[in-house]
Amino acid sequence: MELSVVIPTYNQAGLLRHCLRSMAGQTLNSATYEIIVVDDGSTDRTREVIEEFQPRVTPLHLTTNRGRSAARNAGVAAARAPLIVFTDSDVAVRPDFLHWHLDTHRRHGPSILCRGPVILVHDMDDDLTRPLPSVLGSPAFLDTANASLEKSTLLEAGGFDESFPGYGWEDFELGLRLKRAGIRRVFRPEAIAFHFQPEIEEDALEMLLHKEAERARSAAHFLDKHPLAETRLLVQATPAHRAVYWLLAAGGMLTPSTALNIARRFQRWGLRSVAHVILRMALNWRYAEFLKSELARSRA
Repeated sequence: MELSVVIPTYNQAGLLRHCLRSMAGQTLNSATYEIIVVDDGSTDRTREVIEEFQPRVTPLHLTTNRGRSAARNAGVAAARAPLIVFTDSDVAVRPDFLHWHLDTHRRHGPSILCRGPVILVHDMDDDLTRPLPSVLGSPAFLDTANASLEKSTLLEAGGFDESFPGYGWEDFELGLRLKRAGIRRVFRPEAIAFHFQPEIEEDALEMLLHKEAERARSAAHFLDKHPLAETRLLVQATPAHRAVYWLLAAGGMLTPSTALNIARRFQRWGLRSVAHVILRMALNWRYAEFLKSELARSRA
């Protein structure tokens, strides 16, 4: 066995089924890789979906929702292979996905992190074999939607920081530690992951704002742990970022509520990508405001 695929999940049973179907149908010999799904205290039909793919899938059921860092650390601890591949339960991949990850490690030797592109899709039943535009590299050193590295390297780095208070940035933070440790990143454009982006629902505003507030809290924790210019750029805590987000939100007049109504109109017209961009413009400015408050509280 050469690869252990670690997939944390929480209340995404329907999406998880798509993910596991694509991961179980890889061109690699099934004896060369295992699939570990860490059920992070789900209350939906996640357990039943996992059972559909057994014995191909190894389940880990956490009794309470402990967060993505703890779930991934549990998956890494249980992994039997020397190489860990990370992806998420709302991601689907092509049949050659694991082939490209394994090939990269064979070509480039130890002490590397393999990254592949993450393409946003609005339907998990999309034709994943269709031609894609040229894919540029990602600025994130580590993106757990599509990455692989040695288990020993992860353990030496201390794994994911489980003290992050909310959603986001825990993979960026581990990536920063790996980069400092001299791990080299190799970007493999052929190893493509398709990340599902859900429909914009009418009653989604509260959830979206809560997510931005959590992201800001985690960003402040990240910056407190690594008070560097590089970290400020990563979490967008610079005057330039605030200015750009303020302009894109029409001087703050494009509120999340207004943006949500406009976005849903574009979504009905079939312009889903445009809808998400419009909503993102308002949410980015709200994130910048949340982050400003969190950083002021941290200084105090």
